[in-house]
Formats: sequence, structure tokens, C-alpha cells
Amino acid sequence: MARDIDVEVVHGVPDGGLDDVVRLLRSTGWGADRDREGVRRMLDHTDVVVCLVREVVSGRTRDHEVVGFARALTDTEYRAFVEDVVVGVPYRGKGLGSTLIEAVCAHPDLADVEQLVLECRSDLVDFYGRVGFEPVPSGVLMKRERDATPDG
Repeated sequence: MARDIDVEVVHGVPDGGLDDVVRLLRSTGWGADRDREGVRRMLDHTDVVVCLVREVVSGRTRDHEVVGFARALTDTEYRAFVEDVVVGVPYRGKGLGSTLIEAVCAHPDLADVEQLVLECRSDLVDFYGRVGFEPVPSGVLMKRERDATPDG
């Protein structure tokens, strides 16, 4: 449960929230080079998007700010790969990360998925363990860069 901050869980990016999502992603080391158009295309091809949104009141004006974001790619049966989990720097340490992960795991499109998988930095292993994830005992994460060519 989030402490000291009232947020709404929103499935999808709310109207006007794309710039907030880009800002959140750019606040990380791994997403610092993401641009608005690339993030828009990414979202167009993402199965599940969850945002944490807080209301911002300034005088008579009410606005909304995306303060947390996560997404998942899934076949809706066997696997879902959770990606790009981020909470805005000013909002960290207030329980929003747990709120965000629980909202992703409870999303209707992921409710019956056999296994949710994510990659995280080593300093976040304990956090993800507290929200129900566990290290994979075997296997090696591998990647292929876009410009890579396989050896013949």
C-alpha cells in the first residue's frame, strides 16, 4: 500500500500522459536514451500497460501526473515478461513500487498467466522478492543486438 501519496491505478497511458512516461523512463540509466516517438511505438505494441497517476491541484486547475509506469508482453497463457518498471524519483520509498507491481500482476490479461518474468538490477532483487518474485536458478539471460549478425 502506498504511504503518504494518493494514486490511481490506470490501465494504459492516460490522455496527456505520454510525456510523463518518457520523463520517467529517461530518469533511469537503462531508459535515458528513449525518445517520445520510440516510446509511443513501444506502447502501441505492448500488451499490458499500468500507470500510477496522481492528481495535481494548482489553484483552480486540476491535472494528472503519471508517477509510476510498468508494462508487460505476454501470450496470456504461459509467460508474461514485465518490463520498464519505474517510479518517479520524488515518489520512491513510499510503497509505490509495490503498488505498481501488484497492479501489473493483478491485471486481467495476466491473471491466468503461468509465469511472470522480469529482469532487474542486483540491487532490486530483495525488493522483487518481497513482492513475490524469485531468482531463476538456472539459465542465462541472452540478447542479440539489432545490428548483430550470426556467425556462419
